[in-house]
Amino acid sequence: MPETCDVVIIGGGVIGCAIAHRLAAQGTSVVLVDAGQRLGLGASDGAMGGILTQTEPSCLGPLSGVIKRSRDIYPDWLEEIHAASGVEIPVLDGGDIQVALDEAEMERLESKVLPLWKNSPFAVEPLSATEARSLEPLLSERVVGGFLLPEELALDPRVLMAALTTAVLSGRTPIRVLSAVRATDLRTGPDGVEVELHDGRRVSADKAIVAAGHLSGVFLPRHRDHLFPIKGVAFDVRPPGAVTYPLRHHVFAEIRQDGREYYPYLVPRYDGRVAVGVTYEENVGDVTVTAAAIEEIRRGVAALMPKAATWPIGRRWAGLRPGSADHMPIIGHVDDHGRVVAATGHSGLGITLAPVTAELVAALVTGTAGARERELLDVCRPDRPFPPAPTPPVPPPPTAR
Repeated sequence: MPETCDVVIIGGGVIGCAIAHRLAAQGTSVVLVDAGQRLGLGASDGAMGGILTQTEPSCLGPLSGVIKRSRDIYPDWLEEIHAASGVEIPVLDGGDIQVALDEAEMERLESKVLPLWKNSPFAVEPLSATEARSLEPLLSERVVGGFLLPEELALDPRVLMAALTTAVLSGRTPIRVLSAVRATDLRTGPDGVEVELHDGRRVSADKAIVAAGHLSGVFLPRHRDHLFPIKGVAFDVRPPGAVTYPLRHHVFAEIRQDGREYYPYLVPRYDGRVAVGVTYEENVGDVTVTAAAIEEIRRGVAALMPKAATWPIGRRWAGLRPGSADHMPIIGHVDDHGRVVAATGHSGLGITLAPVTAELVAALVTGTAGARERELLDVCRPDRPFPPAPTPPVPPPPTAR
């Protein structure tokens, strides 16, 4: 006999767990299916941890209202998870500093990016080179100016997932977790859904939520061509002797030198580490950490914050962001029976959008979406037109021996 519940969720990353926790708090019985040995081992484990309002270009268009709602509810959401789990989630609230290392980049920021920032619902503060270095004294002498985005936050995604996992597994909510179990098929009909598992078991439910990251297209045939992985490599460094935040902001720059482009991004951790990244490879689905990727990041960091490039490297990792063809999440009903809800395609904004995604999906599932939720859902609606997804890169020919 199949296991039964109100809602079955495919995917146990930050999005799937946030939705499960929200639904269970409203009394909905949930079965959460995840292929990992523990929850959150996919894109959530590889995230940098920025809670972004303006840094990502996709934050600055139609998605800005959704971003604003998520940022507004983030503190209360974290407190709710803390109360349910007992796990404290430290948050860095200094904001993001984006700097320019030459006049051409400063002109690009002022003429092309600043108007978009000013048109968003978030603050932006111009910085002279002196002001930028007064906020972060380790910034390069090459810095000619920049901007502070004061409403951006940062946290350690592994700590967030530890808290969410504890809350989900607490036994105080109607959630059953099936770990190390791979969903292989999702069938929907007028009376409900059924999820087939790799070991022959089945889960029968009233509704299903697909939050399987870049693999969501397996269960969303209409959107298979709109979803793809985006590989990102990153690593941790630790300044000698650091035991708490070594920087007060997360720091980002776009650098063009030696005929190449670099995008160094530094996110300080509460325990003295700094997460450093990150590469961006569309439609690349492996998680190999290559020496070339590490060197690309190191070169960018050396230009942005030379001292940080000398700090010892610790953990190295690669993650696969769940990309969508227009870089916006896909949230909403996707089947003819109103039984399957997609919650995927967050690209690099899964940590940022977890609270609002949980809120919107819960409103859809319970039929309580009001005017505000409907307005935000319209931005992420699955039936919007999509541009073509990027094609996978062609691998180089094998070297002749």
